[in-house]
Amino acid sequence: MNKITKSALALGLISAVSLPALAAGTDGGAYIGGGLSVYQDSDTDGHGSLDSDGMGYNLYGGYQFNRIVGVELGYTDYANYKNSAEKLSPTSISVSANLGYTFDNTIRPFVLAGLSSVDLNANKSAGYADDSGTGFHFGVGVEYTPIEHLTLRLISQADAVSVDDTVQFGNSQISAGDHTLAFNSISFGGSYNF
Repeated sequence: MNKITKSALALGLISAVSLPALAAGTDGGAYIGGGLSVYQDSDTDGHGSLDSDGMGYNLYGGYQFNRIVGVELGYTDYANYKNSAEKLSPTSISVSANLGYTFDNTIRPFVLAGLSSVDLNANKSAGYADDSGTGFHFGVGVEYTPIEHLTLRLISQADAVSVDDTVQFGNSQISAGDHTLAFNSISFGGSYNF
């Protein structure tokens, strides 16, 4: 056998022995993590476009029951959005199902779907009767566990919430209907697996 064949054989044997041990840690457990995010998109339901300013972040933790099903609690700060009058700094607290599949190579594509409490943190010029409400939280991502206890995550996630518009007449505010706002970001982060 030449050196290349011996090296390939040794690498193959090491992989065969270590992969099941690494994969055994992917079957479930608690985790906590965080990440930094950048603006991907916002939808104002026809009420003008919003420009993003700055980076956001997210914190998350949860429990994977097995390779497929988990539950996750998250906090997302979508950074700042503005147009000529409106200034928003939306945040959300969410509870979501985490559904995916962890392959033996520790790559795990997944989706998040759940409910969130969204606070737009809007200025008065935005004209919302109430700038917070219950929303829908969703995301699509992929995770990879390069070493035991560390999982890297890339995710596109969003929150959508319906808000009431108001018009100010003197000291009175009159409802002008409602519309749905959605904020979307791409985040890269990592978590510690217990």
